[in-house]
Amino acid sequence: MKIFRYSKLGFYVIGAILLFIFREFFVENLRWFIGGLMMLYGSVAILEIALEKVKPIYDGHGFLFNLIEAMLGLVILLLIEEYATVCIIWAVWSIFRESIELREILARKLHTILAIVSFLESIAVIVLSVLLMMSPGEHHALIHSYLLCIELILTASIPILNSFMFKKSDKTLE
Repeated sequence: MKIFRYSKLGFYVIGAILLFIFREFFVENLRWFIGGLMMLYGSVAILEIALEKVKPIYDGHGFLFNLIEAMLGLVILLLIEEYATVCIIWAVWSIFRESIELREILARKLHTILAIVSFLESIAVIVLSVLLMMSPGEHHALIHSYLLCIELILTASIPILNSFMFKKSDKTLE
């Protein structure tokens, strides 16, 4: 469903722009945003699996993984009030998601340029997530929020760009 992919891209780009503009507010209210973001990622992925019959390669149980992700977001929203705890959960979640993305880069056919961009973004997020875990405070959370802006845009745009680039290269081969 192209409309779903383009709608997802639009919402994620708007979210990234708002996050960039209001990043201090985001960091001050981290619990609400990270919990909400985890619920959003999990819910959108479940919807994507249902609508497009996408089967994620990382565990063969994409629905279950995304359901747990959404539920963990709900737990953060309802139960976790400690700032450092939210930072550590955010860092671990980021490392887990990026390691899955690295496996997907190696397992599926991404256009070379997109694979390189995605790989570099994943490595940067993992390194900064380790820093966020070691020092869970506003400084590292703010830096991590900049990467979140980039991640939101890449998460939604890479599948669209990938299909576009492969279609374009197929036409040039004809």
